[in-house]
Amino acid sequence: MTIARTHRLVSLALFTLACVVLGPNPASAQNDGDLKKPGSWAEFTAYLIDGGDLGWWETSGVTTDVWKTIPAGIPYHYRARTSLDEAGRQVVRTFTYVDDQGKLLSAGSETIAWDDKSGVPAKSLSGLDAGRPWSASGKLVGFDDSKTVFSSEESGGGETYELLTTIERLGENRRRRTVARADGKETPFIQQFTRVNHFVEALSGWDPTGNWVTDMGGMAFVNEAKWSADKRCVVTIEGIRMPDGSMNVTGNGLMWFDIHARVIRQKYVTSTGMMLEGEVSSASKNLLKMRYVGIDAEGVSLDARITTERKGDQLISTFSDMIYDGRASTPAWAREPMVATREQKK
Repeated sequence: MTIARTHRLVSLALFTLACVVLGPNPASAQNDGDLKKPGSWAEFTAYLIDGGDLGWWETSGVTTDVWKTIPAGIPYHYRARTSLDEAGRQVVRTFTYVDDQGKLLSAGSETIAWDDKSGVPAKSLSGLDAGRPWSASGKLVGFDDSKTVFSSEESGGGETYELLTTIERLGENRRRRTVARADGKETPFIQQFTRVNHFVEALSGWDPTGNWVTDMGGMAFVNEAKWSADKRCVVTIEGIRMPDGSMNVTGNGLMWFDIHARVIRQKYVTSTGMMLEGEVSSASKNLLKMRYVGIDAEGVSLDARITTERKGDQLISTFSDMIYDGRASTPAWAREPMVATREQKK
């Protein structure tokens, strides 16, 4: 990690603490006296990348009258993606606003590129609000470790006006955007963004966490699954519960969302050398279907499908289509469903 990035992260942590203690202060977002301008496009993109500003973001709220092309008072859900293009020469944000019924309210895109004439990043935006076109253009006012400010001239509804758009870093996965008229008219449009959690979305209500115990011939086999990385993955520890209450760990697993393949994956390894890779084929609140491929402790290839159903405090797992060493074969332990019961917290 570079010294510059370390400084950015420390500053971001201090800024986040200040936001928690002092609370939101939209007015401070417009104080650009201490902001600096990048010396190059490379410096600006490094600022965005190191600060974690790229990626998918979402929020919900109610429209205000800062724009003239969408009426105020409409509940909406916003979703956007900010990314660098393949050549690294422009930052692109695409976004949509939909109402409570999923009807499209607004769609548009923003492009940021280096302007040689002014020596700062410039942006251009356009889109449709309720079928009516709008456009805007602007330039970077400046940035520091906690925020970025752009000014723009926007046209819509037969009117042209200047807007100040401030993006504040409130934490690793949180941002606040304030869009305000430079002349102080109308109500500022303030949004609190969170980074989209593709993993939780793909689980579709299925919650894999908890302590689950399976009775295996008088022996308690325990599966402890916990959220990790701000609910971007699930970490699993498995093992045999010993008489003294401790656990003899025999396996570890990690489940996450593969954004490139758009599937949930899992890796699993045991103390005997069995290694499995799983992929979720379907998920809902009470049903999870997965396919596992890998090798057993002796290095023999295996392939199996497991359907897990949630019924109250129980998980019922059924094995099917099992293949060992290239041949259809279901071992005795997998011929009947396995039942795990959730342990209640003491």
